[in-house]
Amino acid sequence: MRMRLALAALAVAVGCKSSSSTATPAPGPDADTTPPADSGPTTPSFDFSAVHDEIFAGSWKSEGLVIFYQGQLVYEEYAAGFTAQNRHILYSASKSIGAALVGIAIHDGVLALKDSLCKYAPPPSGADPTLCDTTVEHLLHMTSGLEWAEDYGSDPATSNVLQMLYGHQNDMGAYVQRRKRKAAPDTLFNYSSGDSTLLSRVLRGALANIGKDERAWAKEKLFDPAGLASAVFESDQTGTLIFSSSCFMTPRDMAKFGQLYLDDGVYKGVRVLPEGWVKYSIAPSAPVSQPSPKSPDGGGYRPDGGSYGAGIWLNSATPTATPDTFMYAEAPVDTYSFEGHWGQKVFMVPSRKLVIARTGFDRDVVFQPGPMVGKTVAAIDKGVKGQ
Repeated sequence: MRMRLALAALAVAVGCKSSSSTATPAPGPDADTTPPADSGPTTPSFDFSAVHDEIFAGSWKSEGLVIFYQGQLVYEEYAAGFTAQNRHILYSASKSIGAALVGIAIHDGVLALKDSLCKYAPPPSGADPTLCDTTVEHLLHMTSGLEWAEDYGSDPATSNVLQMLYGHQNDMGAYVQRRKRKAAPDTLFNYSSGDSTLLSRVLRGALANIGKDERAWAKEKLFDPAGLASAVFESDQTGTLIFSSSCFMTPRDMAKFGQLYLDDGVYKGVRVLPEGWVKYSIAPSAPVSQPSPKSPDGGGYRPDGGSYGAGIWLNSATPTATPDTFMYAEAPVDTYSFEGHWGQKVFMVPSRKLVIARTGFDRDVVFQPGPMVGKTVAAIDKGVKGQ
């Protein structure tokens, strides 16, 4: 079943379907049913029909699409039986949620960027002798230098990520700690669900030192203050939240989390993320700080064009990079994103005050989000110009 919500109808609680691909604005990310007394400037009218056709009328297996402009919900559509109330697994977009939690912990003095991971997660037997050279910051940037095979399509015996998630690892953090060192820390970017899971193990250990439970603390410090009521993490058997891939949210809350970054970590006038954390998060880490041309084969699990910050993908490594070095040539240079397996995407475009959240199940063919972002930007530009 496919449902396209007419957002003006949502605003007055009529609840009828829209017969047009042109969406009208709702009061805000929470889809409040009562508009404020002074609603401010009128939001332009946008025609998202080309975006709809790209996402829902073609071969992609899309399940949800939410668009915010200037903090307002301007388009929402669901398919394959999903509705606005259904949580969706984020897969690797969960890494961005975990990074935000670490930013809050750093601000609160629970841990520090330069802390060794061993300060909060003692090395297990069999760990590399240099393991403790790895810091919290290295894990955020995926530059730990620990060996890791992020491979979902080959023999599970050679895939570290499959062994970690599905190989009966009671303590997933300890499994990552036993990886051998491949490179010195901060010298090599290697996309690693292991680094993100170990980051969560480190945070859990730091919180245990002050008598806090990681799950309850995440709700108290991020999910509740940011209005992410649907957010929930799975954990391993030791209680470590699986930052790598196991957060669930509704698409609307995914977009709200993206909006939190566009708003510099502030939600409804309250600072949730530390001042300066967004700027830090979208700065390229040292090993991926220069543009590189996009490769014809898609590049695998590494920046293929673009770059990587602290748990966030960057469309461009520098503000002046050329489109042939972008992750997505159709997207503006300042675009950044939270990205997950099988097409879970949240795109932030600061120059357009735009957030796009998309969920799907593109298991057979890798979802290509560039046209979606490009067509959404074009619809925004046209609507603003015609205002």
